[in-house]
Amino acid sequence: MKNSLLIRIPPPLSTFSPDTIVQWGVFSMAGELVGEVHLTAINQLKAAWLSHFPHLSQNDNEPDEIVLLLGGTLCFYKQLTINSGQKKHLVTAVPYLVEEHLAQDIETMHIVHGQPTKDLQISVAAISHATLQSLLALFDDIQLSPNRVLTEAQFIFPKTNCTSLLLDNNAFMLKTPGSEGIALGYHALSLLFQKDSPGTQPNITATGDAPVAKLLPTEGTSPTEDFPSSPIKLFYPDTDLPTPQARVEEVGHLLQQHGYLVENHPLAESTFAHFAEYYFDLRKKNQLIEFRQGVYQCRRRSSRFIRRWWPVGAVATLWLLLELGFSVAKGLVYQHQAKSLWNESVNSYLAVFPNDRQAQQAKARQQTSFNIKQIMTNRLKSLDSKPTVTAFLPMLKTLSDVTSSLENKADVEPKALDFNHASGLLVYELSANSLEAVNQFLNQLNTSGLSAKLDNASQGKTGVIAKVTIRQ
Repeated sequence: MKNSLLIRIPPPLSTFSPDTIVQWGVFSMAGELVGEVHLTAINQLKAAWLSHFPHLSQNDNEPDEIVLLLGGTLCFYKQLTINSGQKKHLVTAVPYLVEEHLAQDIETMHIVHGQPTKDLQISVAAISHATLQSLLALFDDIQLSPNRVLTEAQFIFPKTNCTSLLLDNNAFMLKTPGSEGIALGYHALSLLFQKDSPGTQPNITATGDAPVAKLLPTEGTSPTEDFPSSPIKLFYPDTDLPTPQARVEEVGHLLQQHGYLVENHPLAESTFAHFAEYYFDLRKKNQLIEFRQGVYQCRRRSSRFIRRWWPVGAVATLWLLLELGFSVAKGLVYQHQAKSLWNESVNSYLAVFPNDRQAQQAKARQQTSFNIKQIMTNRLKSLDSKPTVTAFLPMLKTLSDVTSSLENKADVEPKALDFNHASGLLVYELSANSLEAVNQFLNQLNTSGLSAKLDNASQGKTGVIAKVTIRQ
């Protein structure tokens, strides 16, 4: 069964050590408490977890999820209002927005934030780098590295126009409209709720190594008008790890003396279980703000993912290696076969064309790029082609026969003869007694099967000189 180990460092602790007592409990992933809430020193936490839940340790050496809840004296939490320009550059803008609320150097702080709401409200949390690193190192030593480190102030929801006061054994947690949640010791009550001006809240700062944060009334509201007229709601555990009744009566009496209306709201569970309920609710909605982001990303998350999927990855890797091996082996076989087939082809080609010097050189150099198929194809094309040269002698014989067949042979006398083999044209120059004799000669040529055309004719001293073009 999957389980989640929640560990709480309750306020007002601002320092911690291996002997620090923490609250812890095991929950199902649905948020149901398995067993009871326990109190144990940090250095004995893993041994206590194994001893209280031996059936879990048999299947797993550690919980599926380890969540660490930090009180308001160890970290800072606030809700801020941003504009649309800051929303576009949220990562850059958030440190500057938080800096004015802290007394420490912003470079020493680790800052995380949630997603802006529709009305541009954003939740921001900050913790000292030194504090967070010490916490992580402390839990790494006992082999219970937290998956998530959260500020429990985000689980104290403000009520509209009223102050929420959550009482614990050694500290109280306060949330007012428009201000951040904060955890303080009970000695701060008399300073926080002064009798001289009911409802006004002086600047209260946290002490120790925690981030120093100012607690102010809602901006733009009058404390004397809002807070005295609205009750202060006291929440306190009444069953598991209960707040002493004397403490509840003392706080209620003090607030009433200062003119505040007080409403008691006892919880049917411990403060720890109350925060755990809110944790699982926000986890389902994906609205948690946790410090294990960026440089503090938990290594166990990635290692757990790898452990979960490593069989699939191993099978996939083995399959890829086998495929690669088969492909390489197949390529080597094909390469050997191709070389053998090329040698057979070039030998067969040289048997038919033994005088081809290019093929002889390619065989001697084993130049397999020599394309025998292409060479053979070109040779076959050249053998298959027939020249389309017009025969001169048949044309000359026909010309001679036509000339001999003329009724008056003396009327036509040849002068010059020129034959073009490329074009197949026969140019024939002749002299005739008259242009009529020339036309008669052309008609005889066309009748004999040749194609004759008169190119030009001119009148000479002795008759007509004509130039005739004849084609097959």
